[in-house]
Amino acid sequence: MTTNDVPNEATDATEEFEVGDQVKHPKWGVGNILFKSGSGEHAKVVVVFPEEGQKKLLVKKAKLRKVQ
Repeated sequence: MTTNDVPNEATDATEEFEVGDQVKHPKWGVGNILFKSGSGEHAKVVVVFPEEGQKKLLVKKAKLRKVQ
């Protein structure tokens, strides 16, 4: 059962983001994606947060969620 959980977590973590998307980070709040590079497990984004400034994040570790 545990092995089935891992791919689901990886799929959630590699959600596709695009430049201009508004995202929410658990620590820094809501920000906007300025730049994206790579794809899948290697996807990285630069997000601007109003209070924190720019952050370079590895998507699979950042726990970002799109803001609707």
